[in-house]
Amino acid sequence: MKGLFLGAGASVECGMPLVWSFTSILSKNILSRLDIKLFNFHGDEAIKKRFASVFQSDTMHYEEMVKHLENWKLEAKTPKEAQIVGGLIRQVTECIQLLLLELQEKCLPRMKVRFENYFGLQALLEQQGRIEIFSLNHDLIIEELCAYYDLGLKDGFYANREHGYKNLGEFRLITSEELSEQKLDFYEGNEKGVNLLKLHGSFDIFAIEDKKTYLKSVGNEGFGSFVSAIRNIESKSLDVCQKMQTRGVNELFVNDSSGELQFLRRSLLSGGHKFKGKFEQIAPVALFDAFKGRINNVQELVVIGYGFGDEHVNEVMLKWLSNPNNQLTISNPYCDEIPDILKDHQAQVQIVKKGLTDYLLSIDPSKDTSERKAQRELIKYLETLSPDEITGLLKRAAPL
Repeated sequence: MKGLFLGAGASVECGMPLVWSFTSILSKNILSRLDIKLFNFHGDEAIKKRFASVFQSDTMHYEEMVKHLENWKLEAKTPKEAQIVGGLIRQVTECIQLLLLELQEKCLPRMKVRFENYFGLQALLEQQGRIEIFSLNHDLIIEELCAYYDLGLKDGFYANREHGYKNLGEFRLITSEELSEQKLDFYEGNEKGVNLLKLHGSFDIFAIEDKKTYLKSVGNEGFGSFVSAIRNIESKSLDVCQKMQTRGVNELFVNDSSGELQFLRRSLLSGGHKFKGKFEQIAPVALFDAFKGRINNVQELVVIGYGFGDEHVNEVMLKWLSNPNNQLTISNPYCDEIPDILKDHQAQVQIVKKGLTDYLLSIDPSKDTSERKAQRELIKYLETLSPDEITGLLKRAAPL
């Protein structure tokens, strides 16, 4: 059975940024907000200056920037300094989530155009009955894609459970006890559907009740509904915060269905100490533990958009490759050689020069059309143009 492993590059064709592009966006946003109340430096100008220097760097991407802050906290000379830097880490993580959500919303028109060419996921499901998808991405592209093609999707969380947050939307949920016992809800055996396991948290996963329960927001199956459901929750939290004249960091203040104030803690993971126990993380470690087990359901793992930069992920892949019958395919139009980390298993590794769109098209080319091909060529051309060139093109195309 084939499985898919998705990194940031798998989402770029739908409009989400690659790491360096997002680093530029994040840095500009943070540096422009140093003198408002978004970041609390507790009046320490030295900490503020050093913090600013991190986001002025042109040699670190955003994950490395967060890692730098984490190391700073670990090496802090005083408890007060560690406390301040710890707060800054949480504030930066919140900025990352909010900026990525905003970018996801802007991507929706482009996603819809791309989805017309992603029928290969449906074909793969027909071929093998079940698909395991492991993702490092925080976005909701796979959730939206499965809804677009009406494909069954399970993500480990349980549907149709009482949760007390109907006023905010619909949710699947799972308890910390179920997570620790690896009692996750996935398609098994001869059941048909897509299993999605998100390893680094997501826009739509929240912890409640002191991390005893986790909620995962669900759309109404209409296109864009998974994304709009998160914006709805964020907006309702903003209303509560404005009424209270206070806010939390990296958590949402909301009223539940009975009107009681509750706190939804965001789950996005960033930085260089994931799953090492040195920093509190909201994304359940049990989801990564599930990856260690569920990867063994797959005999061929197709890796799309991942640069093999996460040590904890690579360790799992290398252990999986210790079975000589397993095959790993790197689907990347820019990859010319097998990464060093995989050289000991190079007989089991192949490179296919395709991004997500071309890979899914290769699964079932029979449904492709000349109109779709022409549309893709047009998109490819437009992506080479600057914003000013696109504006000029639109002006020339406009009727007199």
